[in-house]
Amino acid sequence: MKGPTGKSFAMLAASAIALATERVVAPVEGIHRTIARRWFSAIGSPAMPVRRSHDAVANAAYASVRLGGAAIGLAVGTQFRDRSPVAEAAQSLVNGLWGDTLGARSNDLTIRMSLRDREGATVRLDADLGRVFPDATERLVVLVHGLIETERSWSGTTTSPGLFGALDEHPAFTPVPIRYNTGLRISDNGSLLADLLEDVRRRWPVPVKSISLVGHSMGGLVIRSACLTAATRDHQWIDCVDDVVTLGTPHRGAPLEKLANAASWALTIAPETRPLASFLNTRSGGIKDLRFGAVTEDDWRGLDHDALLRNTLGSNSLPTGIRHCFIAATTTADPTHPLGAVFGDLIVRPSSGAGQRTLRPTSVAVIGGVRHFDLPRDRQVIDRVMGWLTSRPSHQPVEVDATPAAACSPHLRARSSSPSVIGPVAPSTRKGSPGRSMR
Repeated sequence: MKGPTGKSFAMLAASAIALATERVVAPVEGIHRTIARRWFSAIGSPAMPVRRSHDAVANAAYASVRLGGAAIGLAVGTQFRDRSPVAEAAQSLVNGLWGDTLGARSNDLTIRMSLRDREGATVRLDADLGRVFPDATERLVVLVHGLIETERSWSGTTTSPGLFGALDEHPAFTPVPIRYNTGLRISDNGSLLADLLEDVRRRWPVPVKSISLVGHSMGGLVIRSACLTAATRDHQWIDCVDDVVTLGTPHRGAPLEKLANAASWALTIAPETRPLASFLNTRSGGIKDLRFGAVTEDDWRGLDHDALLRNTLGSNSLPTGIRHCFIAATTTADPTHPLGAVFGDLIVRPSSGAGQRTLRPTSVAVIGGVRHFDLPRDRQVIDRVMGWLTSRPSHQPVEVDATPAAACSPHLRARSSSPSVIGPVAPSTRKGSPGRSMR
């Protein structure tokens, strides 16, 4: 499928930078006008002529800045080719920050949830999926990226392939990357993913025997939401799910979002800082869902989304009959180091990534020396995920593994039937070319 023309992408870039400019200028203008209003009111009627002049100049100045943002965006947009990594990263950033309010402003700027091919183009489900996935197998591995990312986050290099490359080389798996608007509510994305997977199952070139879902960061919450949604809609794809694997997913919330919530609440105290609070509160509903790990509509519908650290989550238990394998990480080489427990992978703490005290995953691995955004491409993580996906589940107690190089921990499975064992792949049996990754 062809991407947008160079001209249309230039307009998209102009719209994105204009939106960013508006969101940044608004609090500055608000603080300026609040302070000016206070002083002019204190002086009274003698200040009215000066106030009129001041307001006229301020209106012109802020309008010029907004217009300049659109012009800069238009100029920048002409410098990048269609679907370039830089262009897509910029679009994903805007969607992640304000994606839940983009529909009223620019339909072209909004990312629609869809399958993507290895070139990053949208895959239409009414097309022949056999042509897009010529090596389609009966075992799908759906890859769901995290906040402000795209499916390219699963790719590595020719010498060090990411998880996408590792899956693509395995003869039993077909990696199915998803791209979506990470600014939407997680429950909304979960609903969209559930419907999309039902269509994929129906239209897949070969009968689907097994589906594994792998999510990075927010993607893990979207997957959990999709599984809960599928159960209420009588979808058949959920019956094919064998494994759910999450990498650095904030099952118990993310500290940075909690900090943003506390900061915006504190800024509402003084009139002069309330515009800054309003600016912080314009962050997307998807980001706000990361505060405590909301995955259902009941977790947020009809509630004050900006209330100070109010946890409104339900139980949201993990579905039975599926192996749930969670990976958490620390930047410290030793995952048991006290600093690792505090700072985690710099975005998510190990206790949150492991779902401790709230969820009962089948297996947990805490890996040291890995940063949050490196998880989908880290060799230790890839080996652990591939080990889980290719191993036979066993009915043994949950184990928590905090040793980076250790073997995979046992699996717990409630489903009556077990998937067949898929062993290591010899070089001669690999699908496609070695080191192949998404461009």
